Amino acid sequence: MYNILSESHDNVVGIRVEAYMRPEDYDTLLPFLADLIDHYEIIRIVTDLREFKGVAFWGLLKTLPFAFKYSSHVAKKAIITDQHWIYTWVRILSPFFPTEVRCFPPSKVEDAWEWATK
Repeated sequence: MYNILSESHDNVVGIRVEAYMRPEDYDTLLPFLADLIDHYEIIRIVTDLREFKGVAFWGLLKTLPFAFKYSSHVAKKAIITDQHWIYTWVRILSPFFPTEVRCFPPSKVEDAWEWATK
């Protein structure tokens, strides 16, 4: 499940993921992000994964076409997490996408927003 954060403004969107992302969550989140891209051309994302538990495999598969189509329209993605495996996957996958991605520990939430907004 996800929530759009109230700190979102203009082309900067904050997303808090709680527990598990299910395939139906992507059915609403991805069109929302596509609409933002249509409106602003370039967006920035802050993803709060402090309460993240996992993702359904079929949901994850839904993100692949979106990522390939729209990744050049996402300038920056800040990820807030203390899960080290996420840091590892960011390092592995980042070279394959034009989006600048950076992970922040939960104690640096404000830094994540500041970095993503610049």
